[in-house]
Amino acid sequence: MLSSFLLVLSLLTASPQRSVNIHFTSPSSGTIKVDGTELSYVAEGQGIPCLVIGSSVYYPRTFSDYLRKHLRLYFVDMRWFAKTYKERNLNSFTVNTLVEDVDSIRKALKFEKIVLMGHSIHGTIAFEYAKRHPANVSHLVMIGSPVIFANREYATAADSLWKTASTERRQLQEYNWSRLPNFDQHPELQEVVENYVAMTPKYWYNPSYPARGLWRGMTIHSSLLHHLYNGIFLNYKMFGKKPKVPVLTLVAEGKFDYVIPFGLWDRYKAVPNLTLCLFEKSGHTPQLEEPERFDRVLIEWLKKH
Repeated sequence: MLSSFLLVLSLLTASPQRSVNIHFTSPSSGTIKVDGTELSYVAEGQGIPCLVIGSSVYYPRTFSDYLRKHLRLYFVDMRWFAKTYKERNLNSFTVNTLVEDVDSIRKALKFEKIVLMGHSIHGTIAFEYAKRHPANVSHLVMIGSPVIFANREYATAADSLWKTASTERRQLQEYNWSRLPNFDQHPELQEVVENYVAMTPKYWYNPSYPARGLWRGMTIHSSLLHHLYNGIFLNYKMFGKKPKVPVLTLVAEGKFDYVIPFGLWDRYKAVPNLTLCLFEKSGHTPQLEEPERFDRVLIEWLKKH
Protein backbone atom coordinates (compact mmCIF):
# COMPACT_ATOMS: atom_id res chain seq x y z
CA MET A 1 0.00 0.00 0.00
CA LEU A 2 1.18 3.55 -0.62
CA SER A 3 2.83 5.23 2.36
CA SER A 4 0.40 6.97 4.68
CA PHE A 5 -0.29 10.56 3.83
CA LEU A 6 -3.28 12.07 5.66
CA LEU A 7 -4.93 15.11 4.15
CA VAL A 8 -7.71 17.06 5.85
CA LEU A 9 -10.95 16.51 3.94
CA SER A 10 -13.82 18.88 3.44
CA LEU A 11 -16.44 16.41 2.25
CA LEU A 12 -19.26 18.89 2.39
CA THR A 13 -17.57 21.39 0.09
CA ALA A 14 -19.70 21.93 -3.01
CA SER A 15 -18.00 21.06 -6.29
CA PRO A 16 -17.69 23.89 -8.82
CA GLN A 17 -19.69 23.66 -12.02
CA ARG A 18 -17.77 21.39 -14.39
CA SER A 19 -17.10 21.54 -18.09
CA VAL A 20 -17.10 18.35 -20.18
CA ASN A 21 -15.92 17.98 -23.78
CA ILE A 22 -15.20 14.88 -25.83
CA HIS A 23 -12.65 14.54 -28.64
CA PHE A 24 -12.74 11.48 -30.89
CA THR A 25 -9.30 10.35 -32.08
CA SER A 26 -10.90 7.40 -33.90
CA PRO A 27 -14.17 5.43 -33.62
CA SER A 28 -12.57 3.41 -30.83
CA SER A 29 -10.52 6.00 -28.92
CA GLY A 30 -10.51 9.60 -27.82
CA THR A 31 -10.39 11.93 -24.83
CA ILE A 32 -13.02 13.28 -22.49
CA LYS A 33 -12.08 16.66 -21.04
CA VAL A 34 -13.46 17.19 -17.54
CA ASP A 35 -12.63 20.46 -15.77
CA GLY A 36 -9.43 20.81 -17.80
CA THR A 37 -8.24 17.23 -17.24
CA GLU A 38 -8.16 14.98 -20.32
CA LEU A 39 -9.35 11.43 -19.65
CA SER A 40 -8.27 9.09 -22.45
CA TYR A 41 -10.37 6.10 -23.44
CA VAL A 42 -10.09 3.12 -25.77
CA ALA A 43 -12.89 0.78 -26.83
CA GLU A 44 -12.07 -2.84 -27.67
CA GLY A 45 -14.11 -5.93 -28.44
CA GLN A 46 -17.70 -6.56 -29.43
CA GLY A 47 -20.92 -7.38 -27.67
CA ILE A 48 -22.40 -5.95 -24.48
CA PRO A 49 -21.01 -2.47 -23.69
CA CYS A 50 -19.00 -2.43 -20.46
CA LEU A 51 -17.37 0.63 -18.94
CA VAL A 52 -14.08 -0.18 -17.16
CA ILE A 53 -12.95 2.81 -15.12
CA GLY A 54 -9.34 3.32 -14.04
CA SER A 55 -6.80 3.45 -16.87
CA SER A 56 -6.90 3.28 -20.65
CA VAL A 57 -3.31 1.96 -20.61
CA TYR A 58 -3.04 -0.47 -17.68
CA TYR A 59 -6.40 -2.24 -17.74
CA PRO A 60 -6.57 -3.32 -21.40
CA ARG A 61 -3.51 -5.46 -20.59
CA THR A 62 -5.37 -7.39 -17.89
CA PHE A 63 -8.42 -8.69 -19.80
CA SER A 64 -8.41 -11.57 -22.29
CA ASP A 65 -9.04 -11.54 -26.03
CA TYR A 66 -11.78 -14.09 -25.42
CA LEU A 67 -13.70 -11.69 -23.19
CA ARG A 68 -13.49 -9.11 -25.98
CA LYS A 69 -15.57 -11.49 -28.15
CA HIS A 70 -18.45 -11.07 -25.71
CA LEU A 71 -18.04 -7.53 -24.35
CA ARG A 72 -17.33 -4.15 -25.88
CA LEU A 73 -14.90 -2.88 -23.24
CA TYR A 74 -14.51 0.87 -22.80
CA PHE A 75 -11.34 1.51 -20.79
CA VAL A 76 -11.29 5.06 -19.41
CA ASP A 77 -8.76 6.95 -17.30
CA MET A 78 -9.54 8.38 -13.92
CA ARG A 79 -7.77 11.65 -13.14
CA TRP A 80 -4.75 10.16 -11.33
CA PHE A 81 -3.77 8.33 -14.53
CA ALA A 82 -4.63 11.12 -16.99
CA LYS A 83 -1.90 12.24 -19.38
CA THR A 84 -3.06 15.83 -19.05
CA TYR A 85 -4.12 16.73 -15.51
CA LYS A 86 -5.28 20.10 -14.26
CA GLU A 87 -4.30 20.60 -10.62
CA ARG A 88 -7.05 21.37 -8.14
CA ASN A 89 -7.41 21.83 -4.39
CA LEU A 90 -7.39 18.30 -3.03
CA ASN A 91 -9.60 19.31 -0.10
CA SER A 92 -12.43 19.74 -2.61
CA PHE A 93 -11.75 16.36 -4.25
CA THR A 94 -14.22 13.94 -2.62
CA VAL A 95 -16.20 10.79 -3.33
CA ASN A 96 -18.81 12.99 -4.96
CA THR A 97 -16.14 14.34 -7.34
CA LEU A 98 -15.30 10.78 -8.37
CA VAL A 99 -18.97 9.96 -8.91
CA GLU A 100 -19.44 13.10 -11.01
CA ASP A 101 -16.42 12.14 -13.13
CA VAL A 102 -17.89 8.69 -13.83
CA ASP A 103 -21.21 10.28 -14.77
CA SER A 104 -19.43 12.74 -17.07
CA ILE A 105 -17.74 9.79 -18.78
CA ARG A 106 -21.03 7.94 -19.14
CA LYS A 107 -22.75 10.93 -20.68
CA ALA A 108 -19.86 11.74 -23.01
CA LEU A 109 -19.90 8.17 -24.34
CA LYS A 110 -23.71 8.38 -24.67
CA PHE A 111 -24.57 5.44 -22.44
CA GLU A 112 -28.01 5.45 -20.86
CA LYS A 113 -27.48 2.27 -18.85
CA ILE A 114 -24.19 0.39 -18.67
CA VAL A 115 -22.37 -2.58 -17.21
CA LEU A 116 -19.90 -0.84 -14.89
CA MET A 117 -16.65 -2.54 -13.88
CA GLY A 118 -13.74 -1.56 -11.68
CA HIS A 119 -10.65 -3.26 -10.29
CA SER A 120 -9.24 -2.55 -6.83
CA ILE A 121 -10.24 0.91 -5.57
CA HIS A 122 -11.88 1.62 -8.93
CA GLY A 123 -14.46 -1.07 -8.14
CA THR A 124 -15.27 0.72 -4.91
CA ILE A 125 -15.66 3.96 -6.85
CA ALA A 126 -17.98 2.11 -9.24
CA PHE A 127 -20.07 1.00 -6.25
CA GLU A 128 -20.33 4.58 -4.99
CA TYR A 129 -21.49 5.62 -8.45
CA ALA A 130 -24.10 2.84 -8.65
CA LYS A 131 -25.33 3.74 -5.17
CA ARG A 132 -26.02 7.31 -6.26
CA HIS A 133 -27.16 6.56 -9.84
CA PRO A 134 -28.67 3.04 -9.87
CA ALA A 135 -30.85 3.84 -12.89
CA ASN A 136 -27.69 4.26 -15.00
CA VAL A 137 -26.14 0.86 -14.15
CA SER A 138 -27.49 -2.52 -15.24
CA HIS A 139 -24.73 -4.62 -13.64
CA LEU A 140 -21.83 -3.80 -11.33
CA VAL A 141 -18.56 -5.79 -11.31
CA MET A 142 -15.96 -5.25 -8.59
CA ILE A 143 -12.61 -7.07 -8.82
CA GLY A 144 -10.34 -7.17 -5.78
CA SER A 145 -12.16 -4.15 -4.37
CA PRO A 146 -12.22 -3.19 -0.69
CA VAL A 147 -15.49 -3.30 1.21
CA ILE A 148 -13.65 -1.92 4.26
CA PHE A 149 -10.45 0.07 3.94
CA ALA A 150 -7.78 2.08 5.76
CA ASN A 151 -8.95 1.48 9.31
CA ARG A 152 -8.16 -0.86 12.21
CA GLU A 153 -10.51 -3.61 11.04
CA TYR A 154 -8.92 -3.62 7.59
CA ALA A 155 -5.38 -3.59 8.99
CA THR A 156 -6.16 -6.46 11.37
CA ALA A 157 -7.62 -8.58 8.57
CA ALA A 158 -4.66 -7.86 6.27
CA ASP A 159 -2.13 -8.67 8.99
CA SER A 160 -3.92 -11.89 9.91
CA LEU A 161 -4.06 -13.06 6.31
CA TRP A 162 -0.39 -12.23 5.74
CA LYS A 163 0.58 -14.42 8.68
CA THR A 164 -0.87 -17.39 6.78
CA ALA A 165 1.46 -16.79 3.82
CA SER A 166 4.28 -19.23 3.22
CA THR A 167 7.70 -18.55 4.71
CA GLU A 168 9.14 -18.25 1.20
CA ARG A 169 6.57 -15.62 0.21
CA ARG A 170 7.19 -13.54 3.33
CA GLN A 171 10.96 -13.78 2.94
CA LEU A 172 10.72 -12.63 -0.67
CA GLN A 173 8.65 -9.63 0.44
CA GLU A 174 11.31 -8.65 2.98
CA TYR A 175 14.02 -9.04 0.35
CA ASN A 176 12.09 -6.84 -2.10
CA TRP A 177 11.64 -4.11 0.50
CA SER A 178 15.37 -4.14 1.24
CA ARG A 179 16.16 -3.40 -2.40
CA LEU A 180 13.91 -0.37 -2.88
CA PRO A 181 15.80 2.66 -4.24
CA ASN A 182 16.01 6.10 -2.65
CA PHE A 183 12.94 7.87 -3.99
CA ASP A 184 14.27 11.33 -3.18
CA GLN A 185 16.21 11.00 -6.42
CA HIS A 186 13.44 9.44 -8.52
CA PRO A 187 10.30 10.81 -10.16
CA GLU A 188 6.86 10.06 -8.74
CA LEU A 189 6.06 7.51 -11.45
CA GLN A 190 9.01 5.38 -10.48
CA GLU A 191 8.13 5.58 -6.77
CA VAL A 192 4.62 4.24 -7.33
CA VAL A 193 5.75 1.55 -9.75
CA GLU A 194 8.71 0.42 -7.65
CA ASN A 195 6.53 0.12 -4.55
CA TYR A 196 3.99 -1.90 -6.50
CA VAL A 197 6.60 -4.21 -8.00
CA ALA A 198 8.23 -4.69 -4.60
CA MET A 199 4.87 -5.87 -3.25
CA THR A 200 4.47 -8.60 -5.85
CA PRO A 201 4.37 -11.31 -3.12
CA LYS A 202 1.31 -9.57 -1.64
CA TYR A 203 -0.42 -8.78 -4.93
CA TRP A 204 -0.02 -11.95 -6.99
CA TYR A 205 -0.58 -15.70 -6.69
CA ASN A 206 2.85 -16.07 -8.28
CA PRO A 207 5.03 -14.15 -5.78
CA SER A 208 7.55 -13.40 -8.54
CA TYR A 209 5.05 -12.30 -11.18
CA PRO A 210 6.65 -9.90 -13.73
CA ALA A 211 4.26 -7.03 -13.07
CA ARG A 212 6.45 -4.13 -14.19
CA GLY A 213 5.32 -4.37 -17.82
CA LEU A 214 1.74 -3.58 -16.85
CA TRP A 215 2.86 -0.07 -15.96
CA ARG A 216 4.68 0.63 -19.25
CA GLY A 217 3.59 3.98 -20.70
CA MET A 218 1.59 4.99 -17.62
CA THR A 219 1.20 8.55 -16.34
CA ILE A 220 0.74 8.84 -12.58
CA HIS A 221 -0.17 11.87 -10.46
CA SER A 222 0.96 10.58 -7.10
CA SER A 223 -0.34 13.45 -4.93
CA LEU A 224 -3.87 12.71 -6.12
CA LEU A 225 -3.30 8.98 -5.75
CA HIS A 226 -2.11 9.47 -2.16
CA HIS A 227 -5.20 11.57 -1.47
CA LEU A 228 -7.42 8.88 -2.94
CA TYR A 229 -6.11 6.13 -0.65
CA ASN A 230 -5.25 8.11 2.46
CA GLY A 231 -7.84 10.85 2.36
CA ILE A 232 -11.00 10.05 0.41
CA PHE A 233 -11.10 6.37 1.37
CA LEU A 234 -9.61 6.70 4.84
CA ASN A 235 -11.72 4.64 7.27
CA TYR A 236 -13.99 3.54 4.43
CA LYS A 237 -16.97 1.27 5.05
CA MET A 238 -19.09 0.36 2.05
CA PHE A 239 -22.16 -0.76 4.00
CA GLY A 240 -24.09 0.52 6.97
CA LYS A 241 -26.05 -1.51 9.51
CA LYS A 242 -28.34 -2.88 6.79
CA PRO A 243 -26.04 -3.86 3.90
CA LYS A 244 -27.49 -3.80 0.42
CA VAL A 245 -26.29 -3.37 -3.13
CA PRO A 246 -27.94 -0.84 -5.46
CA VAL A 247 -27.86 -3.07 -8.58
CA LEU A 248 -26.98 -6.64 -9.53
CA THR A 249 -23.40 -6.98 -8.30
CA LEU A 250 -20.57 -9.46 -8.85
CA VAL A 251 -17.48 -9.38 -6.64
CA ALA A 252 -14.39 -11.31 -7.79
CA GLU A 253 -11.82 -11.98 -5.08
CA GLY A 254 -8.40 -13.62 -5.06
CA LYS A 255 -7.52 -16.08 -2.30
CA PHE A 256 -3.89 -14.91 -2.41
CA ASP A 257 -4.72 -11.19 -2.36
CA TYR A 258 -2.90 -10.03 0.77
CA VAL A 259 -3.68 -6.36 0.08
CA ILE A 260 -7.49 -6.65 -0.04
CA PRO A 261 -8.33 -9.62 2.22
CA PHE A 262 -11.15 -11.69 0.73
CA GLY A 263 -12.45 -12.59 4.20
CA LEU A 264 -13.83 -9.08 4.74
CA TRP A 265 -16.54 -9.84 2.16
CA ASP A 266 -17.65 -13.14 3.74
CA ARG A 267 -20.15 -11.60 6.13
CA TYR A 268 -22.11 -10.20 3.17
CA LYS A 269 -22.74 -13.51 1.36
CA ALA A 270 -26.46 -13.35 2.09
CA VAL A 271 -26.99 -9.81 0.74
CA PRO A 272 -29.66 -9.97 -2.04
CA ASN A 273 -28.40 -9.41 -5.61
CA LEU A 274 -24.77 -9.82 -4.49
CA THR A 275 -22.65 -12.66 -5.93
CA LEU A 276 -19.23 -13.41 -4.43
CA CYS A 277 -16.71 -15.49 -6.35
CA LEU A 278 -13.38 -16.56 -4.85
CA PHE A 279 -10.53 -17.39 -7.24
CA GLU A 280 -8.31 -20.03 -5.66
CA LYS A 281 -5.17 -19.32 -7.72
CA SER A 282 -5.31 -15.54 -7.90
CA GLY A 283 -4.07 -12.59 -5.96
CA HIS A 284 -5.30 -9.07 -6.58
CA THR A 285 -5.99 -9.45 -10.32
CA PRO A 286 -8.01 -12.62 -11.10
CA GLN A 287 -9.01 -11.43 -14.59
CA LEU A 288 -5.33 -11.80 -15.55
CA GLU A 289 -4.28 -14.62 -13.23
CA GLU A 290 -7.21 -16.95 -13.97
CA PRO A 291 -8.61 -15.52 -17.22
CA GLU A 292 -10.52 -18.59 -18.39
CA ARG A 293 -12.44 -18.99 -15.15
CA PHE A 294 -12.93 -15.24 -14.77
CA ASP A 295 -14.35 -14.95 -18.28
CA ARG A 296 -16.67 -17.91 -17.75
CA VAL A 297 -17.94 -16.62 -14.41
CA LEU A 298 -18.55 -13.11 -15.73
CA ILE A 299 -20.23 -14.14 -18.99
CA GLU A 300 -22.47 -16.71 -17.30
CA TRP A 301 -23.43 -14.22 -14.60
CA LEU A 302 -24.36 -11.59 -17.18
CA LYS A 303 -26.44 -14.10 -19.14
CA LYS A 304 -28.19 -15.33 -16.01
CA HIS A 305 -29.09 -11.85 -14.87
